[in-house]
Amino acid sequence: MGVDCVAAINGKKPFDLVIQHVRIVNVFTGQLMDGSVAVCGDTIAYAGKMDFPFTAHKVIDGKGRYAIPGLIDAHMHFESSMMTPAHFIEAILPCGTTTVAADPHEIGNVFGLEGIRALTEAALGTPLHVLMMAPSTIPSAPGLERSGFSMEAPGMEEALDIPGVAGLGEVMDFNAVANGDERILAVVEAARKRGVIMDCHIPALTDRHLQAFRSTGLDADHTGMTLPQLQEKLSAGFFVQLQPTFFTAETMEYLNQLPYQDRIMLVTDDVPFIELIREGHLNANLRRAVALGLDPILAVRYATLNAAVRLRLYDRGAVSPGYKADLLLLDSLEDFQPSLVLSDGRIVAENGACLVPLSPKPFPEDFYHSIHVLPLEETDFVLPPAKGTRALCNILGGSSQVTCTAKTQQWLPIREGRPDPDGLVKLAVIYRHGYGPDKKPGKEVSLGLLSGFPRFRGALATTYAHDSHNLMVFGANDADMALAANRLIELGGGLCAVLDGRVLSEVPLPIAGLLTEEPLDALKKTFEAFFQAVQTLRLDHERPMMFLTLMSLAVSPEVKCTDLGLVDVLEKKFIPLIVSTE
Repeated sequence: MGVDCVAAINGKKPFDLVIQHVRIVNVFTGQLMDGSVAVCGDTIAYAGKMDFPFTAHKVIDGKGRYAIPGLIDAHMHFESSMMTPAHFIEAILPCGTTTVAADPHEIGNVFGLEGIRALTEAALGTPLHVLMMAPSTIPSAPGLERSGFSMEAPGMEEALDIPGVAGLGEVMDFNAVANGDERILAVVEAARKRGVIMDCHIPALTDRHLQAFRSTGLDADHTGMTLPQLQEKLSAGFFVQLQPTFFTAETMEYLNQLPYQDRIMLVTDDVPFIELIREGHLNANLRRAVALGLDPILAVRYATLNAAVRLRLYDRGAVSPGYKADLLLLDSLEDFQPSLVLSDGRIVAENGACLVPLSPKPFPEDFYHSIHVLPLEETDFVLPPAKGTRALCNILGGSSQVTCTAKTQQWLPIREGRPDPDGLVKLAVIYRHGYGPDKKPGKEVSLGLLSGFPRFRGALATTYAHDSHNLMVFGANDADMALAANRLIELGGGLCAVLDGRVLSEVPLPIAGLLTEEPLDALKKTFEAFFQAVQTLRLDHERPMMFLTLMSLAVSPEVKCTDLGLVDVLEKKFIPLIVSTE
């Protein structure tokens, strides 16, 4: 293509496309340049003032809009949208995301290597440039939870051989790495020997433990980014991938003054469907960061050039000659809503609409039969017996703003021989991956209690529950909990809201209990109805879907409930529901 570019610049052949009258954001110098962008095939041939004669097959008047590179999301998960890749890509291309590094550890927890391969095949061959990352930590906390697969070093070797897989997905068992656990270090070493990029998940390490973690070669993190944590990670040589949870005005001011800007990125990690439809994808994070004071040019650089360099995509991430023609036109560097999106020189979206027909690829038949749980009864959700008049219980301390849970304790009255959870939300996690090679169904229920939501009523159930994706139920009464759980067993997975013995709303997720093939417009109506039901049940949280699905994540501080029991995440050990009685 370089030959064609040179020929077009010298007037010996036409450009395929010229976009005139644009303000080019130069991510190398941080400057704005008035001019034009000329494209040959999938490559930018020229960017700047075109004060020489030329011809072009197509000319577009940019009308003074900003021209920026296509957005690159250096850490995300397809499954968080609960859509199959085709529908997800249809949704994010109009938002300006043209490249992603995706970690399929959600479907990997359910179907292992077969799941990684199926999701990779479903995502490739579209206008979205996809680098898959081989999930490293399945389950996320071995010994503290059970999933449908266990990733060992030989499995990592096999995963890295899958076409389209480009690196090691986030290593989540951070304590095990820092403490020298041989199993997880063997997985990391299998990737390190390949020389691939390697991501991590370290919300709580500091000092020598953080440096021990970094010494393994793991070098990009998206968790635990308070300003002191961010500074320490930069000092230790990490790439930092900022997601909105950690956006503050103080952090943006710090970034504006940072002398070295090449190791900062903006990423999405997880974007639930309803947030994606209402707010956008990576472009929404740029909007949020700029609103908090981040320099808009830096925001663009963090989501383009820096991400491209981190992902070793040295021909993407800039509006510059020789770079791939992934390009956005924006009216504003405040709202970051593209009016035109190019991928490899092809117009793929315009004014919020995807212009490329995308057909979902079918998944293997067994992916539609993944909930191996026997029918549940009210008695399965009864708290354990206790003697005395009151019981001291370990509680997941929740709040309406964050998804982390504090390790708290609370005295509960004992009534009819059991702790009375009045004012608390009962939480149940049921192992759903089956037993033995034939995945024989069973019924094991682990119980916990959640504070912070005194108005909650009814029950909510989900099979999308980080990271092992067991069946998880939240409830104010046992009857509604049993109904919600059994409905998801019937559906083959999904989300369900129940109140007073009646199903208010449900979202079927038949593929691995994680994904739906429902098209965008229909799914929007389904999710809007579900979130209306969530409001009816009075789960008062700013991001209810994120909150719901993270309550079993045994690597997210400080305490969580898995299929095996309550877990003290920082101490990496089980703790009892009932501590003592009197």
